Amino acid sequence: MLAHVLTFARFGIIGVLAALTHYAIVILLFEQMHIALAYANLIAFCLAFWVSYFGHRHFTFQAQQLSHRQTLPKFFIVATLGFVFNESLLLISHHYLNISLSILVIIAIFLTAIFTFLLNRFFAFQH
Repeated sequence: MLAHVLTFARFGIIGVLAALTHYAIVILLFEQMHIALAYANLIAFCLAFWVSYFGHRHFTFQAQQLSHRQTLPKFFIVATLGFVFNESLLLISHHYLNISLSILVIIAIFLTAIFTFLLNRFFAFQH
C-alpha cells in the first residue's frame, strides 16, 4: 500500500513539473504571442511530453530496466489520449463556459493527470 502511495506522490511531482511547463507555454503563446489556443496547447503538450516521459520513466515508475522501445510507444499512446482528452475539455469549456482561461487550463490539466496516471501505471510502465 505504501509503495502505491509513494508512486502516486512521485507521479504528482513529475505531473506538477510537466503541468507547469504546459501551463506556462499555453499562457505565453496564447495571451502574449496571440497564437490560436489549439496550436498553443499542442506546442505546450509536445514540450511537456518530454518532461513527463523522462520523469515518469526514471522517477515515478522507476522503469529504467524496460527499454525505450517498450515504454516510449505506450507512453506516446497514453499521452496522445491524454492530449485528446485535455484538448477537447479545454476547447469545449472555453467555448461554452464564461470562466477564466487560466482556471480552465488548470482544471483540464488536473483531470488529464488522473486519467493518464491510471493508463501509465497499468499500461505504459507496467513491469
